[in-house]
Amino acid sequence: MTLLIQRAEHRDTQAIHAKLDELLKAVGDANDDLMEVDKKDAEEVEKKRAHVQAS
Repeated sequence: MTLLIQRAEHRDTQAIHAKLDELLKAVGDANDDLMEVDKKDAEEVEKKRAHVQAS
């Protein structure tokens, strides 16, 4: 049962990422680096968030 729930959560997360990627591409001046932020470690993600919030 746990595996089934984890698979559903993973599928939901992947769908959200796909939608967010599409939104980032739709905004002409969006930073493409953000599309790959989910592949970085937590410290790098926090640095990116701080940079985005500061601008």
